[in-house]
Amino acid sequence: MTDATPALLAYLSRWLDESQGDRDVEAVLWGRVAKVSEEAGEAIATLIGATGQNPRPGSIHSYDGVIEEFLDDAITAMTAAERGLLPEKVGAPT
Repeated sequence: MTDATPALLAYLSRWLDESQGDRDVEAVLWGRVAKVSEEAGEAIATLIGATGQNPRPGSIHSYDGVIEEFLDDAITAMTAAERGLLPEKVGAPT
């Protein structure tokens, strides 16, 4: 992590929050955490497609696609952590 990482995560978090309107802050946190799982599932599906583990479609993805999904996962997890590690954002006791 560089010195710029927290600022970048805060920027991405604010950008995501702008699309949430008046949703409850806890619902926003749960949505972010659920998104991490969704992205992990996409990484697994892409790996299955890259290795041809499903014989019906065969090899339908590339290893570059797997890396892209891992990066999506990383960014999603970091923005969820930025959101969830700041108790004042979710109304948790400090």
